[in-house]
Order: sequence, then C-alpha cells, then structure tokens
Amino acid sequence: MEERVKKLKAEMVLEHIVDLKMQQLFGYKVLSRIVMDSEKELRFQDIKDESLKKRAESSVLKGVAKLSRDKKIFINMPVSIHIESLPLYGRNFVVCIPADLSSDTLAKILLSIKNLKLKSALDDFYIAKYGVEEEAEEVKLGAFDFVFIKEEFYMNSSKSDVAKAVSYAKSFGAKVIFKKIDTYKKVQLAIDCGADYGHGYFFGYETYNIPLE
Repeated sequence: MEERVKKLKAEMVLEHIVDLKMQQLFGYKVLSRIVMDSEKELRFQDIKDESLKKRAESSVLKGVAKLSRDKKIFINMPVSIHIESLPLYGRNFVVCIPADLSSDTLAKILLSIKNLKLKSALDDFYIAKYGVEEEAEEVKLGAFDFVFIKEEFYMNSSKSDVAKAVSYAKSFGAKVIFKKIDTYKKVQLAIDCGADYGHGYFFGYETYNIPLE
C-alpha cells in the first residue's frame, strides 16, 4: 500500500470568486483531489486511508496559502484535518459549512471558527417556499460572514424571490455569493439580484499538481 501511495499526488483546484461590482478576483474556492500516475482522478470520498487524506489536504492547504496570500481562500469544512489546524497555514481562510447541519452542530463549528479568528460561509443556502424569514431565522444568517446561494434556488425561483433572499441575507451583514456561475445569463442575474460575488467556471479556475508531503 505504501508503494502505491508514493505514486499519488495531490491536485489543487482553485475556482475563482469574483467581486461583481469591481470585476476583480476576490478569492478562490479550493477543491482537494488525489490523482494517480495514470492521471485518473481518485474521488476524495472514496479514499479509505485517513492518513492519506490528511496528507493530501495538508499539502493542498500549504500550497494554496503560498499562492494567494492576499486573497480569501474558501474551503469546504475540512474532512480530515482539524479546523484548529487552519491558522498554521494562514489567516485568510473562510470555512464553508453545509446548510443542512443541525443547529447544535452548526453553533459548535461557528464558535470554533470565531475563536480562531477565521471567517465562515454558509454553503448551498436556499429559501423554502414557506417564507424567507422562517427559513433564514432557522440558520441564523447573522452568524456568517458569507452566504453561498444555491444554483438550484436562483435558477428555479422567481427573480423577485431570489432578490428578496439576497436582500435578507445582506441585512444581517453577510456578503452574498452566487454559486456555479457558468453563463453570462447567470452573471447578469446575480448582479440584478444584488449579489456581491460570483463563483464558477465562467470566471475561470486554476489547477495545480503538488507532491504529497
């Protein structure tokens, strides 16, 4: 197994997040992957070896911290390493937290992030049809620095409902990011609805292969 592990490398994908008003690069959303010598991608969730996952994530975090000292680095809630380890790599990390976690779990994670003086983002946020206030109050939007609006919501809801959701999130002080923008139509929708930032392949991405440490 160890011989096979030596033949693997970490792949770091940096998806651009752009300031829609200034039309400038604001930060990156980072994906960690493992690639075999054959260039076949190994899905992160399929890796059983936890030490291998930790090595890959640590290598990616060190790599991206060196590349983007002046940009925000948005990462999904760490799979293998502890959140407490993040300040070792840098202070510009934003931890993206799934919207479907329980309130208790959410509160504990947010407290840890705040104590570490890092930023937080609510990932894949959407508003159910039964009302903005009820849904938003449930996840306590004021606790987050950023809110990612789910693609399925902004593409399948009326423009007025999307704009209302964006306005409500921003009323708590959170910056709003539209996810998975890959067409000009989505860019214009994000701007029209008052989003602060856009994320997705429309704005570009970068891929780096780095050795596992």
